[in-house]
Amino acid sequence: MVLELASLDEQQISAGALQAAGQLEVMHLRRWDTGEVVRPESGPLQQLRSAWATSPYGKKGWVQFLDGVWLGPTDGGQGLRGWQGDWIEFRFPVVAIAGANGSGKSTVLKAAATAYRSPESAHVKGAQTFSPDDFFPTTPWETVQGVWLEFAIRRGDAPATRHKLSKPTKRWRGMPERPERPVYFLDVSRTQPIDTLIGYGRLARVELAERAGETHLSDNFRGILSRILHRKYDSGSVVKDEQGKQVGIVSRDGLTYSNYHQGAGEDATTDLIALLEGVPHYSLILIDEVEASLHPRSQRRLMIELIALAADRNLQIVVSTHSPYILEQLPIEARVFIQPQRDGTREIIYGVTPEYAMSMMDDYEHPELTLYCEDDIAVAMTDAIIRQSVHQDLLGRVAIIPVGPASTVTTLGALLSSRKMAAPGLGILDADQSVAPGCLRLPGAKAPEKEMFTALDDNHWAAIAERLGVRLGQLLDAKDDAMQLPDHHTWIRRTAEGLGDRLRSSQVQDAIIDVWVRDVLDDVDRDNFAADISSALAAEAR
Repeated sequence: MVLELASLDEQQISAGALQAAGQLEVMHLRRWDTGEVVRPESGPLQQLRSAWATSPYGKKGWVQFLDGVWLGPTDGGQGLRGWQGDWIEFRFPVVAIAGANGSGKSTVLKAAATAYRSPESAHVKGAQTFSPDDFFPTTPWETVQGVWLEFAIRRGDAPATRHKLSKPTKRWRGMPERPERPVYFLDVSRTQPIDTLIGYGRLARVELAERAGETHLSDNFRGILSRILHRKYDSGSVVKDEQGKQVGIVSRDGLTYSNYHQGAGEDATTDLIALLEGVPHYSLILIDEVEASLHPRSQRRLMIELIALAADRNLQIVVSTHSPYILEQLPIEARVFIQPQRDGTREIIYGVTPEYAMSMMDDYEHPELTLYCEDDIAVAMTDAIIRQSVHQDLLGRVAIIPVGPASTVTTLGALLSSRKMAAPGLGILDADQSVAPGCLRLPGAKAPEKEMFTALDDNHWAAIAERLGVRLGQLLDAKDDAMQLPDHHTWIRRTAEGLGDRLRSSQVQDAIIDVWVRDVLDDVDRDNFAADISSALAAEAR
């Protein structure tokens, strides 16, 4: 089953404006874990989205593109690693697949790597042709058979065609018929300490000293390495032996050192950048756990550089991740989440928010109930209603997260009510939505912004102005200006803009919600809403 999650109404600001203001790079201003401020869209991402929207598969676009991978069993077969027939679609040139350990992210990437044969050309360096047996071998502990892999493959503007690999018993079928395309696969072994790999010691002693087979990073790619790791490198190179084993060497501040004396993040990133320099146009690049050994700032910068390369060379890049910082760098259509279910099946969820992904993967905190809201304002309103109710103790027992539009909340509610989700929860719909199984509605009759802006009178706005430390007249003018906009989702942000740079949108939002809950919302409606959540908690405890 496929669930569609749209993005929140995130404010975006110009990457160029940030750079003009002296910023070294474009960073998210909205933290995934605090929800504070906004997320700017990087220049490379704007360029990639524009190119993708203009000519996705034409001569100036992605003339080769893998639309999706299907994993399942042959008739009567057992399938592969629990996959029982699911499509995973790639809807953007750079896609991140998230999910907990064991959810199947690596399996998807490995299956995708077998979709093509790499061209036999001297101009295509480092690409490989993978057999499914390279990734899914029969061993003394597992017998792999009854497996069906299918690929939706585009070549130019023509509709996608389907190609199938199957292993009914002992041999894979369909291998020679695979189309050609350069494929590069990087798994988590790239972060292993160099001395754990057999043969590297000899390479270092003999070939490294002689600089045999050394490939130097160009100034452009040395700059990429410097930007990702936030340090200026004077040079970078990779030495390979005949078996393809390699040592990365970098120089900075007058010091030259190899993988032996690099941290895991520096080691893995140097090797990755060296590989990317030689990747030809239209290649498929698959990176397992792309954030491995990198701190958040470098994770963001790595994704910005990958996005820029995808735009420049029309590359298709699919990565797996556990990181919200990776997901934040991508548009909603580029985020995929694999969620295992209690019955052993998987839900493939598109357009996840980083908050939703982290709530599904992080068990540091153990809320008894998760409340799935449409967006940030619904989260803040739910929190304020509970906080000011007679059931305020609920806040220590629930997690409240935004997941997307009403259609997503209702779908999650249906799954929750039928016990198909791994953890208990409730959907929280805006007041203007219809009643749905597994869901509650916020008090009122309208969307949250309309409910509050139309119900608050001048006395209420005076209380909000006092809390914000602004003049009432200024606030009323800003509010009236905001309400002229047809999209009510923008009203709070526009009101904050009308008050100058001193106040954040989140501060204005919280002040409006708190006054509305305290002075406008009926006490009975407030307490009944919280009581329904309390009842759901009690039902889970039984």
